[in-house]
Amino acid sequence: MATFRCLQSGNTVTFTLQHDIDSMRGHAGYVRIDDPSPTEVDRNITPLRPPQQIPPQRGRPRKVVATI
Repeated sequence: MATFRCLQSGNTVTFTLQHDIDSMRGHAGYVRIDDPSPTEVDRNITPLRPPQQIPPQRGRPRKVVATI
């Protein structure tokens, strides 16, 4: 039985079949939690920054003059 953690959301998933465990080892988006040996993915976790908010435009939109 092996437990994996998603790097993006932090959710954990547990697998019991060896085929599923082997397929998750090659997946870059998940890290095995109960594995005692540290992997390169564990050491290079990049923290995510919060999204930047763009301030809304101020004032009233310009008038469009129709030319005939």
